[in-house]
Amino acid sequence: MRLYLVALLISTAHALPDGAPTSACNTLKPVHEGALPQANLAPYSVFVKQQGDVVQVTIGSNLGVPFQGFMVQGRTPEGRVIGSFQLPGGSQAHTIDCKGAGDTATHNSPEKKDLVNLIWVPPTGYQGSVVFASTILQSFETFWVGLESDVVEVRRRSVRQDSFYSNCGVTKYCYGAPIDCVDAQNCKVAVAVTSVGEAFDFELRANGNPAWVGVGLSDDARMGDDSVVECVKDKTTGKVEAFLSWTTINPYGAPRLEKPQEGIRLLNASVDEDVLYCKVRRDTVTNIKGTVFDLRANSFHVLVAAGAELKDNSVGFHDLSYLASPDPQVLSPNSQSLFVNRPDISTTTTPAYFEPPAARPAAAEFDAFYEGCAVTKMCFGAPEDCVRTRACRAAVAVTVAGDRYDFEMKATANAAWVGVGLSDDAKMGDDSVIECVKTDRGVRSYMSLTGIKPYRAVRLQNPQLGIELLNSSVIDDTIYCKVRRSPVTLVGGTTYDLTNNKYHVLVAAGDSATPNSVGFHNVQLPSKEKLFLSDTAEVAAPSKLLVHLHGAFMLAAWIGTASVGILLARYYRQTWVGTTMMGKDLWFAWHRFFMVLTWLFTIAAFVIIFVELRKWSEENNPHAILGTVTTILCFFQPIGAYFRPHPGTSKRSIFNWAHWLAGNAAHIIAIVTLFFAVRLTKAELPEEVDYILVAYVVVSVVAHLLLSILYGISEKSGDSRVSSFPMKDLGGSGRNSVYNDRNMDARFSTARKFILGVYIVIILVLVIGLILITVFTPAKDLFR
Repeated sequence: MRLYLVALLISTAHALPDGAPTSACNTLKPVHEGALPQANLAPYSVFVKQQGDVVQVTIGSNLGVPFQGFMVQGRTPEGRVIGSFQLPGGSQAHTIDCKGAGDTATHNSPEKKDLVNLIWVPPTGYQGSVVFASTILQSFETFWVGLESDVVEVRRRSVRQDSFYSNCGVTKYCYGAPIDCVDAQNCKVAVAVTSVGEAFDFELRANGNPAWVGVGLSDDARMGDDSVVECVKDKTTGKVEAFLSWTTINPYGAPRLEKPQEGIRLLNASVDEDVLYCKVRRDTVTNIKGTVFDLRANSFHVLVAAGAELKDNSVGFHDLSYLASPDPQVLSPNSQSLFVNRPDISTTTTPAYFEPPAARPAAAEFDAFYEGCAVTKMCFGAPEDCVRTRACRAAVAVTVAGDRYDFEMKATANAAWVGVGLSDDAKMGDDSVIECVKTDRGVRSYMSLTGIKPYRAVRLQNPQLGIELLNSSVIDDTIYCKVRRSPVTLVGGTTYDLTNNKYHVLVAAGDSATPNSVGFHNVQLPSKEKLFLSDTAEVAAPSKLLVHLHGAFMLAAWIGTASVGILLARYYRQTWVGTTMMGKDLWFAWHRFFMVLTWLFTIAAFVIIFVELRKWSEENNPHAILGTVTTILCFFQPIGAYFRPHPGTSKRSIFNWAHWLAGNAAHIIAIVTLFFAVRLTKAELPEEVDYILVAYVVVSVVAHLLLSILYGISEKSGDSRVSSFPMKDLGGSGRNSVYNDRNMDARFSTARKFILGVYIVIILVLVIGLILITVFTPAKDLFR
């Protein structure tokens, strides 16, 4: 009753053809102009049924009345929205995020529905009562708000011993040999099929050191004229590949198709001791040998097999295991309907009320690694916030079940290794690390301890003590592993108690490794806070404000203010003649202003980065050394300028050379340093920044060239020099050309002013663009 009264509050939601908006999260009430919720008894119900650790939620009508829209949530007795819905591909529903990820389900389209089956997953660690509150719409004008299910008593959710069989019969179809092995979780060969959008994922596994494992789809439960997905282990390399084949009887065979990988894609594969595993995505509809296999519209007998022999372009006999399902199967979980004696509803007078649904954006590519993140497992990756977008370059997922701590790690971009560290301070040093390394014999896992001086990750004397490699693969440019770690380990004299202690989680990956150690990390990120590894909440990265400020200040200094200040001093001493600012020639006043800004920006940036790092940079990159040299040169420039000798004195030439050399050296080294910054792990800058820096160099060279040409023409014509600081004056007093004519500008002053104006505009645009990219890192998507 409480939920029903809450649902009557005013909401700002609007009717949508493809589901309820998040503005209806609190009230569950649609705002349909002129329509109010029905007060009479609803012809619909929300039925619930516990299935292991999850709850099946079914929305429908015992009277056979179809409906067009709905919105449903799992709530505690206090009204708090909890849990999440799991929806297989092809479902009539999708999830939205109200209080948490996927905690609310709603309809996909206004098509009439008899019933909708959903799977609801409780949050980890929750135990208590749950009621499912919903709104069900028969039409635009007719809807019921606040319909509640019976109360469900939720147990603390556990994790099955073998994740391969997890949710079999709930969110995926499973079959294996021998008979009834799926329930016992001891199959010799098995397949698990999950509907994913417009495709189906086939997970295959076989024991007994097989050379191949396969699943066939048949019309008659007998081998022959069947479509087969097979995973084959290469005898020489051990690499697993997937193929489509077609079975024959006379003679026996399973020859591969002419294009054996058309319509399928290998997602994951591993060989772990005597177990062969693979995961293959297959198109929903394929045309094979003139026969159309529609996995969503048709049912098939499922044949599973594995063998130890291989032939040329074919698998051998299934001598390890074989079994065919006695009845044709639909390749998605068959949830038994909770509604009985439903009348024929072939006709209805229910009015349509929705406009045709707008085209929905294509779903992001499915990646099983991220399934369950922030729901059943803790996930963290680099770059920042990549778990949400499912686009991590390096990531770790931790699943806790009792005293088992399973670490899944993956890295892309042809990484040679990926690792996860547990730290007390979010910085590398004295940290316990699990590393998975690509070797000639596959992926191997080790325990190591990090050090700083020098940088290293030293493997323990017994590097497998306390860990067990459960699964691993290298597919395309991605390395993956799953490692189980003991809850209590002694590493480097420190006890790591994963159950009772919190740790910063550090994830890293690199493209180089030796037989005894991993190389430097190209990707690295620590968690902001210490965490219990059993905590499935979203993991945040530490603030990068100081890193961003450092980059922004250096860009403003050396691309911006220094560039303009140097240009003014070299080419504009005979421009704006007679115009002063605070008693100084205009060119000098502006030159001093820009160079003082350069000094302030540089010193501030130098201090900021040391406050952030609190140490010398550990990256194998000359950026830190070059930046320090630039800062030192910059620091002494204004001091030297303050004590400069007067024009005409004997030591003026020494100052001219020193000031010119130090200033130009600092500027050139600073620009080179910025190029090296693009390669820094912490910067996370896209490589396209190189092109912007190159554009800056080109613009600067062109500006200097044009101004030098104007100077040369002016000098040749006998006019006063454009510059009072040309190279041949460095050894003199600097007076011979400065004072030729103090009453008028040198020739081409208008052209020089125009070039300066264009140059400043271009530099301003480049600086703003570079600072925005730096501040909003990682910014790779800006260039895609």
